[in-house]
Amino acid sequence: MTASASTAFSRIIAPGVWLLLPWWAFAAHKVVSPTSSSANDNVEITATITLDEDDIAKKLGADPGKGIALMEVRVTPKTDKPLRVSPDDFYLLSHNDGQRSQPFEPEQLAGRGGLVLAQGAGTGGGLSKSPGAPIGTGPTGRVQRMPGSGNGIGNMGSTPGDLKTQTNDKDRGNSALLAAIKAKQLPDTTTVDELSGYLLFPLDGKHKVKNMALLYRGQAGHIDLEFEH
Repeated sequence: MTASASTAFSRIIAPGVWLLLPWWAFAAHKVVSPTSSSANDNVEITATITLDEDDIAKKLGADPGKGIALMEVRVTPKTDKPLRVSPDDFYLLSHNDGQRSQPFEPEQLAGRGGLVLAQGAGTGGGLSKSPGAPIGTGPTGRVQRMPGSGNGIGNMGSTPGDLKTQTNDKDRGNSALLAAIKAKQLPDTTTVDELSGYLLFPLDGKHKVKNMALLYRGQAGHIDLEFEH
């Protein structure tokens, strides 16, 4: 085969070869997106995470300060049976260091004597690095704990010196922030209709979206939403 014929032949088969590349060359490629969606037979959940403080303030309409992750959550029931939906159904998990938390209640974050992150044993719930440790308080003040045993979720090991939240007695509250959170938070209700709202989680340190996950542990079952697919 002459050189010119070989070149012509290569031009002919090259498009076919490139068509095969998505099947094998890119099969292991992962995509990181701030929006994730997952479902089971009972419910579909879509979540968008925001970690940048300025972006959180713009979306919320008030600045909640540092150490916060904002999650925009949409819950869509898939049956005609009424579904109980609550902020307590959700947990934020950081794969890189094992932090996991439940969302703040509005008064915890913006009310008088609001909570702040602190090292060691605190007086309130919010964030922990230990499986089974307190990570929040529900509407009744009941301490929430991560499900499972000492291995934690995602095989995260226990870490001594948990990060806790403690009451800031000098804080007089932030009425604008409190009103913004109450207006936009995910409601605690029973419904057959789609609903949406914000959840604000404590999150210590700098994190990347690819390392975060939102866990749903509610009436409709268990769903994990990963932001790296």
